[in-house]
Amino acid sequence: MPSTLRARLAASVLTVTALTTVGALTAGCSVGPDTGPNIVRGDNPGGDQDTAPRQPELSVPTGDLNWRSCDSAISKAYDMAAPSGVTVVCARYDVPADPGGSSDDSISIGVMKATTKTTPADAPPLVLTSGTDLPSSRTLLALASGDGKVLLDRQPVVAVDFRGTGLGATVDCLSSAQRTVIGSGAAGDGRDLDARITAVGTAARAGADLCSDALSPNQLNYSIDAAAADIEGLRSRWNVDRIALLGIGDGSSVALRYAAAHDDHVGRLILDSPTGYNVAAREQTAARARGVQKTLTTFAQRCAGAGCALGSDGAAMLTRVIGAGASGDLGGISDVEVLDAVTTAIAVGDMSPDGMRKLGTAIANADHGDTSALKTYVTAAAAVRGSDGRLVGRCNDLRGRPGLQELSGLAEDWSDDARATATTAVLQIAACDGWGGTDAPGAPDGLPVDPLVLVGDNDPFNGADIVDTLTATLAGTKTNPTSVTWDGLGFSVLAHSGCAADIVRDYMGDAPLAAPTQRSCPA
Repeated sequence: MPSTLRARLAASVLTVTALTTVGALTAGCSVGPDTGPNIVRGDNPGGDQDTAPRQPELSVPTGDLNWRSCDSAISKAYDMAAPSGVTVVCARYDVPADPGGSSDDSISIGVMKATTKTTPADAPPLVLTSGTDLPSSRTLLALASGDGKVLLDRQPVVAVDFRGTGLGATVDCLSSAQRTVIGSGAAGDGRDLDARITAVGTAARAGADLCSDALSPNQLNYSIDAAAADIEGLRSRWNVDRIALLGIGDGSSVALRYAAAHDDHVGRLILDSPTGYNVAAREQTAARARGVQKTLTTFAQRCAGAGCALGSDGAAMLTRVIGAGASGDLGGISDVEVLDAVTTAIAVGDMSPDGMRKLGTAIANADHGDTSALKTYVTAAAAVRGSDGRLVGRCNDLRGRPGLQELSGLAEDWSDDARATATTAVLQIAACDGWGGTDAPGAPDGLPVDPLVLVGDNDPFNGADIVDTLTATLAGTKTNPTSVTWDGLGFSVLAHSGCAADIVRDYMGDAPLAAPTQRSCPA
């Protein structure tokens, strides 16, 4: 089904189309000569007659944070080391718990900066947020480990963790029993879907009460709106007029909210694997279920092409393993945990042929009763996606939730297009039952710069279908975005594509991106 975001819109608003010829691929990756990092100057200070368009000025921070080595923190939080050849430092800064209120309460936000030996000292930083999909610091480590690392040779990247997650002050408010029920989707014990939904909803309501008590009066201040305010706090500490923003996945909503509230402080806006903005829970979850299903199918096909143990019908095997998890026949691993494990591995793991074969072997072994290798993937996924802070933030911003009594019907409706993902999708809605909701954040009505949109056709967390909903949001900004599509496997086009990194490098320069505005990068 062609994406509406990939069709030309009437007012030359966002257009995303896949370019299939070799010549188109070459044009998509042709980013022109290396102009260097440039401190961007858009005010034509010499008063000459050069009328060439300029992007808003970016500059190097004159104030900064107290950066320190964080190798031990990375090892403890993510069980990994800093990528080879990359310097990673971390810091924290305090922000008001209620950005618009009078309370003296504060929250500590975790920040990570990545550079290489060749990163120019006079290159303005790029601020990264991945919202609640992953801690931003973990997303930055994936970028610094992959093909996107080449960007760091030209630009420092600074990741700001969503409050309550990552390397900042984390949230611990659920009971262990509630965390287990929600994390497993109440699988096993002969429960049908209705019984599972009831069990998850019951745990969610009890957890919402505990978390509200623990975080009161700031329980709703773990949100997209607050995350945008936290980035403004960093800009203020840096003492710069404008910042360059990279919103990845759910972080695209944080970036758009920042642009709506602080358009005069936006110098660049990159939406990487975006999820839509202010999309109702039903529409958002249905699109995610379809998109993730497509990603799993693509993974199975490419894994088979790499000679992995999934074989020629790997999608069917993966569906069997997920089904075994739902029924309690997978050695204590639930279907929710299987999907979290596989999608997280696709998102930030090794998707080279060797990496696909390793994951494929774990799935195939589980299909034959040996879950030891798959459990390693489950543990790794839970470390970055199973936190209480992530659940609080996700539930606060999940609006228009269907009632529990509707969910089994939705799963049936969605199952034709999302055979392996429909059940877990509705259980994610049930996990937010009883939680309060924030007001919908305002959308930007104008931007000082044309956005750059990077669309991954195989986003393992959100899929690509939800990107279509950005059409109306960006139409309201009266800008002319440049769009880039990528058909690889992974979360964040930039993290996995050197071609996309080259385009971002040019976008960070002083001149707007040249044509074409519709590009494609090879997988």
